[in-house]
Amino acid sequence: MSGGRSETFDSANAKPSASPLTKAVGRPAAKKVGREKAVARFRGPARDFSYGNPAKALVDETIWNMAIGDLEAYRSALQKGKTATEAAQAAGGQLAIVYRKISEYTLTLEAILSESKETINVGDVIDNPLERAMVEIIGNNAMGDAEKDAAIDHLGAFQEWINRGLNREITPLEAHRVARAIGDRANWGAMSCLSEELKPAYRAVYSRIRNAIRGVVPDVHDLDERLANLHAAKSDLENVPTTKVALPANVSVAAADGNPAPEAESAEAQKTGFG
Repeated sequence: MSGGRSETFDSANAKPSASPLTKAVGRPAAKKVGREKAVARFRGPARDFSYGNPAKALVDETIWNMAIGDLEAYRSALQKGKTATEAAQAAGGQLAIVYRKISEYTLTLEAILSESKETINVGDVIDNPLERAMVEIIGNNAMGDAEKDAAIDHLGAFQEWINRGLNREITPLEAHRVARAIGDRANWGAMSCLSEELKPAYRAVYSRIRNAIRGVVPDVHDLDERLANLHAAKSDLENVPTTKVALPANVSVAAADGNPAPEAESAEAQKTGFG
């Protein structure tokens, strides 16, 4: 995803015009003593755990010691027009369970969020962090003017993409779906094609939205964390062999054998938006 590319939640591909925010700002490897459990022994770029911990998902769901699944069957099913969920079931293994758990947890989480009468201010969770990110880019002496312009263009389009169709006050359910769409766009922190200058802005908005949701509906904290970890695991499993999913260093053997590990810092994830 380059600075010039834009997406929309309703799958439209038209590039939005410069956002009000753009105009306002202006332009100028884990190891454990005893035994290490590597689920998939592949090397990949460092992931951003702000979007979830894939290794913890495998531990929490007690599937760390299972086979990943038949990725060739998964890709073949997709090529034949099957949905991602159907393809995952064809693959079996961890991938099938992760997809099933994402569907189950999303239904539960969204049912809880739909009952909330609270609202979340879009300016607080989207516009303000993006404005700060733009100011930081403008003041980044390591970037040239052309790089700054491209980054600000990208963030302006990103801001419009998020806000399209939203009121200034949104429900927790709407906010959750925005966060999920941002997670999809950032590939849940793994193998992201975002530049290093853009990653902090995406991370800030994603985290701000999730914190706001937990602030108004605190009961969903654990479920939301578990779901984010599963999305991160799905992202990694789908991208094998370019990523590595291994148990974190602080996971004990007892936890790996089925007991929940200590806390670390939607139906299937859909890239078509708010659905």
